[in-house]
Amino acid sequence: MIINYFLRSFVAIILLIFLFPNNSYSSSSSRSESIPDSIISMSSGYVIVVDKQYQKFYVFQKNNTFSKVFEAPCSTGKNPGAKNISGDAKTPNGIFFVTKIRRNTGLSETYGSLAFPLDYPTLADKRAGRNGNNIWIHGTTKPLTPLQSNGCVVLLDSDLKRLTDLIYFNKTPVLIQESVNWISQNQTSSSKEELELILLSWNKSFIDGDIKNLDSLYLPGAELKGKKRDDIFNKLKLSKPLNKHFLLQPRDVSILRQDNTAVIMFDQIFAVNNDNSFQGFYNKLILERINNKWYIVDDAAASSISDKKLAPANINREETKTDSNNSINEFVNKWVNSWKSGDMKSYRSCYASNFKSKNMNLNDWVNHKNDVRKRSKNIKISIDNLNIKSDGNNATASFVQYYSSSILKSRSSKRLELKKIAGEWKIIKETT
Repeated sequence: MIINYFLRSFVAIILLIFLFPNNSYSSSSSRSESIPDSIISMSSGYVIVVDKQYQKFYVFQKNNTFSKVFEAPCSTGKNPGAKNISGDAKTPNGIFFVTKIRRNTGLSETYGSLAFPLDYPTLADKRAGRNGNNIWIHGTTKPLTPLQSNGCVVLLDSDLKRLTDLIYFNKTPVLIQESVNWISQNQTSSSKEELELILLSWNKSFIDGDIKNLDSLYLPGAELKGKKRDDIFNKLKLSKPLNKHFLLQPRDVSILRQDNTAVIMFDQIFAVNNDNSFQGFYNKLILERINNKWYIVDDAAASSISDKKLAPANINREETKTDSNNSINEFVNKWVNSWKSGDMKSYRSCYASNFKSKNMNLNDWVNHKNDVRKRSKNIKISIDNLNIKSDGNNATASFVQYYSSSILKSRSSKRLELKKIAGEWKIIKETT
C-alpha cells in the first residue's frame, strides 16, 4: 500500500513536469538563459549587474549568446532606494563605468586589497540633483553582511580579485538596480528600434559631414561645443570622402537602458591610414528620455582609446606602452591632416604653449606657417617609417616626410619631441 502511494506520487510529479514545463521545476534552467532587461543589445564584451534586492553581483559575457561567467554575493547600502544625497548610506541606481583601479591602498580590512571607483554622479545624476562621491566596487576581508555598506558595492576580497580580467576601464558597463527584471535573451526590448534609429541618424550625419543634423539629435544646450566640436568637425571632414568607398557603419555596438537613461557605445571609423588600415575612435552617447523623446545629453567621444585611458584592470607595463604609442601615432596623423587640410586651429592645438623652433615662439611659428599656406597651392604631405619612443609623459616621433606644393617639393627626416600635458600629447620641439 505504501509502495503504491509513493509510486503514484512519483508518476504525478513526472506528469506535472511534462504538462507544466514553465513552472518552478524548471525555474533554475530558465534563469540561466535569462538576462536583465536593461541590456538592449551587445556585440561583445562583459557587463556587470548588481541586484540590490537579492544582494547578488553578476558578470555576463556576450559572444554569440550571453553567458553568465561570474556570480557572487555582495553587500550594498544600509538604506533601501536610490542614492540622492551624500551620506544617505544608499547605493545609486543607474548605468555606470569603472574609471580606474586602486591597489594595495593601505586602507583597513573593510576595503580589502582592491577597489574600482565608479563614475557616480553621472551627468544624469547631476541633472536630477543627486550628489555624493566615492562610490566604489571594493573588497573586504571581513565576513560579508548584506546591506551593510555606506553606498559602495562590496564583495569578498577573493571574489573581487577575479574581476580584474573582466573589467575594461570606461567601457565595461555596471548596471546597478533595485531589483533586476529578468527576460529571455531572445526577447526584443520595446526601446531597441528607437535607440538604434538614433545611432543610425548619428552615423549618417557623421559620414555625410552634416554637423547641423548632428546637433539636432542633442538636447538643446547640450550640443557639441569647444574642443569636442572642433575634434568631431575634423573627423567629419576626413570621413566624408570615404563614404563613397567604404561602409562606415558603427562597430562593436552596445546599447543599455535603465528607466529614462540610456547609453550607446560603439567604435566609429573616420579615416584610412597610409598603410590602408582604418583609423577610428570609441564613442559613448549618453541619452535621456524627455517628454517621450530620446535626446543625446552627453558625448564621451575619444580621439583614441588610450586618450580616454581605456585599459583592462590588470594592464601591465607593456600594454601601457602599446597604448601610449597608439595615441602618439594618432596624434601625429592629426598633426599631418591639420596641416594638409589647412585647419590651422587644430594645427596650433598640437603644440605646447612654450613651443620654440628656429628662434620662433608658438605665435611666430603659426604665423609663419599661415604665410607659407597663403603662398602655396596644392599642398600634399605624407609620412613614412614612423618610429615612436615613449617614456611616461615624454616621447619622440621620428619619420620621413614627403612634402610637395606649388613652390616646394622635398623629402626630409623629421623629429617631433612630445610631452603629455593635461592628458594630451603636445609638440614641444620640432627639428628637421
